[in-house]
Amino acid sequence: MTIIKKMIPSALTLTNLLLGFLAVVFTFKEQLEAAVLFIGLGLICDVLDGYLARKLDATSALGKELDSLADLVTFGIAPAMVIYVSMLHEVPIFGAACCLVYVCCCALRLARFNVSQSELTGFIGMPTPLAAVLALLVTPLMYLGWIAALFFLLLSALMVSRLGFPSLKKAKPEPVEDC
Repeated sequence: MTIIKKMIPSALTLTNLLLGFLAVVFTFKEQLEAAVLFIGLGLICDVLDGYLARKLDATSALGKELDSLADLVTFGIAPAMVIYVSMLHEVPIFGAACCLVYVCCCALRLARFNVSQSELTGFIGMPTPLAAVLALLVTPLMYLGWIAALFFLLLSALMVSRLGFPSLKKAKPEPVEDC
């Protein structure tokens, strides 16, 4: 039973990775709504894998690394492709460069987290899932490709910034005293 208990978070992490890959595949097929749905489902898996790893006492260095690899695909590569195909292709060279910067900043953010931040109660730099959600929700509201590209660069900069962001999953609730 213990081995199965420890496999559950990793299975969710691998599901996150596969959903990110499916988002890429459906982006190639220009089925962007499905791609965004797969990214959203990957987000749910990402939340659940960490939560269950902590609850089941199944955290590990391997799980942390695997989670970052899955996040790079689901919240880095897949959103960059969706945004490029949906908007940034209007400014081909600049748009592609912005997507490359976004993916690189996502990778740097995840590596920095694994090396020095995984034990902190908050985040330094915008978490990659938040950047992906903002990219997919806000960028389509921009009417000009170059404005969307600049917003995408802003998200990239925020991921590698030194700004603090709260972590909901690590926040400890205040104990409630009985009267």
